[in-house]
Amino acid sequence: MRTVIVHGAWLVAVAASVAGCSSAAATSASGSPTASSSATAQPSGANTAASNPSPAATAIASGPQYTATASASAASGVGTGPLGLLPLPSGANAWTTNTNAPMGLDAFINQLYAPNSQAGEQSLYTKRGFVSGAFEGWYNPDGSQQTIAIARFASASGATDAFSDLGASFQQDPAPDKEFTDSADGAVGLADPTVDSEGDTDTDIAARIGDYLVDVQEFSAATPDPSAAKALLLEQVEALKGDS
Repeated sequence: MRTVIVHGAWLVAVAASVAGCSSAAATSASGSPTASSSATAQPSGANTAASNPSPAATAIASGPQYTATASASAASGVGTGPLGLLPLPSGANAWTTNTNAPMGLDAFINQLYAPNSQAGEQSLYTKRGFVSGAFEGWYNPDGSQQTIAIARFASASGATDAFSDLGASFQQDPAPDKEFTDSADGAVGLADPTVDSEGDTDTDIAARIGDYLVDVQEFSAATPDPSAAKALLLEQVEALKGDS
């Protein structure tokens, strides 16, 4: 099963990850699960608790492409999923854990965090005024995977606290992990070039908009290139602005 929050994102404490990333505090308990048995298994990335199974057999037939050159302005109003989640990109195979519905605290934490992190994360999210969450993940045609997680809080201060924790955890990661920012949406991110047990690297980037915290991850066999993750996050942020 796939790791979703690899580094100490929205973290309680910083701990070493299975793949050697020194600050991976919260590994996913669910990740990308088994889909149609007729599909061919794809490689997956990040630290995992079990082998990553095959994607869904039927690809999404249409939808925007989230690439480094995508127009963020085109995303205005297209966030039609729960909490304004973007539609899956063209050609994507959805993770079967996608709920396509708003998630309560337990479901959101269980989706993103390993059992040993869940109690602490639930406490933090409760104190910060967690209202609702949303999550989706998918396989791209090139075998890479991307995820979007959105947490909505009762006030902007809750989202700000969560975002600050995430940024602080990125700063604690030593080389070869590389922190980066994006002035377009005030995002902070971390590129982890360490290849995990499934042969993938990880890029994690997050931004705050109002009382929302948005986190995007990309898992790929290639050397981390933050441009696609930046573009996807910006698309999601712009969509939330359009819905507000």
